[in-house]
Amino acid sequence: MTRADVHYALAIDREIWEASRVDPDLLDPVVRVDAIPGTTHPFVVLRDYQGPQGTYLEYFTLADATGSEIFRSSERKVDLRGEMFQDRVITTIPRLQLDRGDEHEMSFFVDGDLVNSIPMFLEVGEGGDPSVMAEETLSKALGKGAVMWIQIPKKEKVSRLKKIRNRPRGLVYDNHQQPVWFIFDSGVIYVFSGPTEQEVDGLTPETEEVRIVARSKDLRSAVVRTTAKVEVVPTDDPRWTKAAESGIGKRLNLPDGEGAIDRWRENCTLYALTPEFAGAPRVAATDGAAAAAADAEAEAEDKPEVTKRPEDDIHVEAQIDQEVFDELIAEGKSERVARAKAKAAYVRAEKKRILAEQQSG
Repeated sequence: MTRADVHYALAIDREIWEASRVDPDLLDPVVRVDAIPGTTHPFVVLRDYQGPQGTYLEYFTLADATGSEIFRSSERKVDLRGEMFQDRVITTIPRLQLDRGDEHEMSFFVDGDLVNSIPMFLEVGEGGDPSVMAEETLSKALGKGAVMWIQIPKKEKVSRLKKIRNRPRGLVYDNHQQPVWFIFDSGVIYVFSGPTEQEVDGLTPETEEVRIVARSKDLRSAVVRTTAKVEVVPTDDPRWTKAAESGIGKRLNLPDGEGAIDRWRENCTLYALTPEFAGAPRVAATDGAAAAAADAEAEAEDKPEVTKRPEDDIHVEAQIDQEVFDELIAEGKSERVARAKAKAAYVRAEKKRILAEQQSG
């Protein structure tokens, strides 16, 4: 039976956390990420443990809205001073690859037992609906490219991950990404697959869901990864004819010209892939995501609570340092972050000035 407990926990952007330490009004528990999918800004995971004196083993995990675990910290020892005290542990995560923009859940474990869970809120870009941003980004990427990549889910579900708050378990995807040519029309992606055309390994009429990856034509890096519902389009469906006619112009080095339509009808299956953007692109944990998480944890820095300083007893009413604010805006910082850091700069400068006066007096 676990005797220690987490009484307070927080996941917060590191810059906002640092600013809030000089002006508590700036405390805003969000983790910033420029785009989805994308890499977070450095963020802080703070937790206050309380329990009988002794040494405990603790770790924390991060799961997306599907319940798929995308990050697990290394296990570490925590020395508690006793039930009359709260012992703070702070871990800084330098970066973490995220593929969803909706609410995540962070869970804390002591001696192997779950003791608390908190939501982790994301701020994507300058705000706005991440699902709309992802949909627009995908449309632009597909509009510029002739090839995208498909990943096929394995048959088994995620079994090693625990369910969190009865959320469904995610699918396990093969790491292999297969390039395919496609037709994109009205938000739906059409792909011909068959023995006389590109043959997508593992894609069958029984497949319900796949993952699609769109890459930047210029940088060749992934700009959107999301799941898509799979539907077989019958040959007598008007969509089949429209897709086939469009495919004549899309398929590079077509050997039989318009005769390809008859070949596709006879030998190929047309799949309609409808991307999902409910809340944000949904991607279950993969070996790649686990590697990114491991990389982040390898660079994570455990920071003990800072010892009280003389200036901590000095109260200063926070104001905006306009010069610092203007410089940060010019650097491209968001107005909210620039305002927070400018207030923090003002408070630090004022405390330093007052402390100097006190010491000289």
